[in-house]
Amino acid sequence: MSDKPVIELRRYPSRKLYNTATSKYIRLPEIAEEVRKGAVIRVEDTESGEDVTRQVLLQIIMEQETQADGAVLSVDVLMDMIRVHQSKASEMMTSLFEQSVAFMRTQQEQLASQMSSTLSPPWGMFDPGQMSEMQREYQKQLAAFWGGPMAGSVGAPQPKADGDGPTEAEELKALRERMDQLERKLSKK
Repeated sequence: MSDKPVIELRRYPSRKLYNTATSKYIRLPEIAEEVRKGAVIRVEDTESGEDVTRQVLLQIIMEQETQADGAVLSVDVLMDMIRVHQSKASEMMTSLFEQSVAFMRTQQEQLASQMSSTLSPPWGMFDPGQMSEMQREYQKQLAAFWGGPMAGSVGAPQPKADGDGPTEAEELKALRERMDQLERKLSKK
């Protein structure tokens, strides 16, 4: 079946299932969860020594199918399964079903892989060089929006160290005037 280790279970006459690895009884929902995680199970009847894995798995499927939100097999599919069960078509149906489930599993794995690579954080964005480039780009866009370089932005005229540059009050006044101009433009439209 698979290269994964097999979980050996024993079924007693009381129908209780015993996990030989953990030395504990195990219930059907717990077995179903182990199978969902990828485990391979084998169930042996303690009285006859017969392999009853299929019966236990069918019992799990039956319980899942009786839940309204867990049903996978429609009534039509179940009736068709009964109809072809004793015919030569049953071998073909088994093969087709196995191929379909394998295809679905592959598709799910590919989708999960694509989602994890898509949703992984872009670690390069924390690179200081890229961060400053992103900041310069953002400031260019802001400057284009406001009609000129922003004070304090990269590429904007910076005040000179000897005090020849505009003061904060002058910059604020210039910004207010620019905002007033933009508001007048917007109100005309």
